[in-house]
Amino acid sequence: MAYFAGGCVRDRVMGREPKDFDVATSALPEQVLGLFPHSRHVGAAFGVVLVREKMPRRTNVAPPEPFTPAQVEVATFRAEGTYTDGRHPDSVRFTDAREDAARRDFTCNGIFFDPTNNELHDFVGGREDIEKRVLRAIGEQQHRFGEDHLRMLRAIRFAAKLQFEIEAGTWQAIRDLAKHITAISRERIGGELRLILEHPSRARAMKLLQESALLTHNWPAELRAAGSPDWERLSELPAETPFIPALVRVHEILSAGVSPIEPALAAEKLRERFALSNQETGEFQWLYTHVSRTLPAAHDHLGHLRLSALKRLMADPRWPHLLLLHHTAPLPPEQIRAEDAILVKASSEEVAPEPFVSGDVLKSLGAVPGPHFKKWLEALYDRQLENEFFSRDAALAAARELIKGR
Repeated sequence: MAYFAGGCVRDRVMGREPKDFDVATSALPEQVLGLFPHSRHVGAAFGVVLVREKMPRRTNVAPPEPFTPAQVEVATFRAEGTYTDGRHPDSVRFTDAREDAARRDFTCNGIFFDPTNNELHDFVGGREDIEKRVLRAIGEQQHRFGEDHLRMLRAIRFAAKLQFEIEAGTWQAIRDLAKHITAISRERIGGELRLILEHPSRARAMKLLQESALLTHNWPAELRAAGSPDWERLSELPAETPFIPALVRVHEILSAGVSPIEPALAAEKLRERFALSNQETGEFQWLYTHVSRTLPAAHDHLGHLRLSALKRLMADPRWPHLLLLHHTAPLPPEQIRAEDAILVKASSEEVAPEPFVSGDVLKSLGAVPGPHFKKWLEALYDRQLENEFFSRDAALAAARELIKGR
């Protein structure tokens, strides 16, 4: 037998379109591998096989071929032994659907669907909890979170995403065991944080993280101020806001009221805690550097930037994320209107024109490369962005003056 399992069944019961599908089966991994020649073991110790097959494309646009690769995780029904490390079971054994359901995390994720007979198999009361919009750990809650501490973060994410209330015993177990979240790798914690902050329910999720004490044990202490964070500010972000801009806003909220923190230090602390990539770390630092300068307290918002500095920002590929954060910052309406007018005017011009004067041009004019060389290029380009030069000849004349006056 083979059933759909987990989130795809939960979504079906809720009337939602599933985004991916998992299958649980009585077939052993070797049998699955034999049935599907393109499959491969991805969790040999847990009986998990990744099946890749070509499925008909669901589109009206004529593709180069009528089929597209599809991936489905197929796992043999299993029961799990003890979790001595708070992350992985020490052993597994293959079993039946009822025992497999009992080892899963939450009742809403513990339902199976048999597509052959169009039947739900619910051994854990998941359907009733979905109807009541309740998130409940399967079995004894302390035991369930003690097995895998990451389930506490998953509980927060699911409750926020599904708009469920966390059942009282499940909530108390999370609060009691919150300190153990530090035993989980930063990669796994970072992965959950990404999913939380990339979802429109991020404001409620962060509030639950705070109330459960999971935030206290996850977030670097030096980046947190005392007091009650204003999580409603996260609701002002567009639903599709990516991870890093959302992370910048969370940092702003949590650090409000503390001494100013250098963007490089904040980025490094978050990189260490949540396993940010080099690109993510760089984007966080860049965004926070410029967002902090646009806040009213800095007296240096976008309306006070020189045109050349504004154009340099607008030419950066990270500009849309900076603009998103700027437009959702707590600024007076009159300031927003004034700055929008400035942005519209700047946008009407070319923000990244080809420089009139390049390094090769400077050398052809007799300039000798040295410490001053880059400063001259930047100064000349800034003047071009400020619309001081309307022709290449004017820029060349200014370059000759720089060289002559050195």
